[in-house]
Amino acid sequence: MKSIIIILALFISLGTACKTKKSATATTSSTTSTSASVHTGDTGTSATGNNEGINTGKISHKYHATGCETVIIIHSEDGSEITLIPKDKLSNDVDMDGQLIRFDYRTLKMPQPAGCNVGMPAEITNITKLK
Repeated sequence: MKSIIIILALFISLGTACKTKKSATATTSSTTSTSASVHTGDTGTSATGNNEGINTGKISHKYHATGCETVIIIHSEDGSEITLIPKDKLSNDVDMDGQLIRFDYRTLKMPQPAGCNVGMPAEITNITKLK
């Protein structure tokens, strides 16, 4: 009888300890997601790697010959170039070579379309023409 009570107490204390650790992890992740909303401006990236927010880029068809229909090129403050491959076809009034746009994007973990050797697939939303 005494061993049953000890085993029961052990399981209760382990169960309580595990639940406490999960709560602490949930609190930490909510704090992290709150800080992920800090943006560096129109550069296309943010301080924490989250790509949400307004970005400025230029539509380009320079890879059309290799099979990559449309790409969006973002120039960052440090001079590097980010090339995005839109997952969905852009509307005809926006899909013009050299068109400047403001947009939100989210990179996708999917293979690049056939012929596209440059850039990363992305979901493009909230597109606004600048010119």
